[in-house]
Amino acid sequence: MRAVLCAIATGAALFLVACGLEELPTVPGELTTGIAIYEHADYAGASALITEDIKDLKDVEGPCEKSSGDDVDETWNDCISSIRLAPGWQATLFRDDGYEGEQLEVTGDIPNLELVMGRCEKGGFNDCITAIRVFRR
Repeated sequence: MRAVLCAIATGAALFLVACGLEELPTVPGELTTGIAIYEHADYAGASALITEDIKDLKDVEGPCEKSSGDDVDETWNDCISSIRLAPGWQATLFRDDGYEGEQLEVTGDIPNLELVMGRCEKGGFNDCITAIRVFRR
């Protein structure tokens, strides 16, 4: 994953500081807390562990390239195809940032979000999640 350098000008000096996207831990072998998100269906590809709400997955480093103008970021935005829950956890997935738009309540594992009813371009809820709330039951 790539890091981004930002230039900050203060007076006559120019400082380079490391800035970039938030990083999430990968999913451990045994899921005991939080929710696991996966890049591909059937829990394949890159994975990440989420234990706190995420208002905008554009701010989280992930496996999918998204471009805006000349910039290319690798994020988890619109990049989730399957999800697993640790015992006692549930989640609400949102199509838009800020916990807005179409939503999906998740109370059990979903091996393929394309097969879940939704209005996403790639089918179901596949590759169109932008915000996530997580809860302990």
